[in-house]
Amino acid sequence: MKSMKRLLRMTHLATGYPVEVELTDDEMTLSKAKDDASWKIMCDSIQDRTGIEIIGQMELDTLGGRPLH
Repeated sequence: MKSMKRLLRMTHLATGYPVEVELTDDEMTLSKAKDDASWKIMCDSIQDRTGIEIIGQMELDTLGGRPLH
């Protein structure tokens, strides 16, 4: 069961399909950092773990139910 607190919800840009990823502890920590390098490390971790490419492929919607815009 996915934890709502760690749930990253996105929309695939090309298809419009919703995509959800539950973040690990490390990814959650990286998601809260203010620098681009940490965000890229988080995205790379998610891609390595799930195969889901975020950068350039996804529109970010919410993290833990909160809007990311």
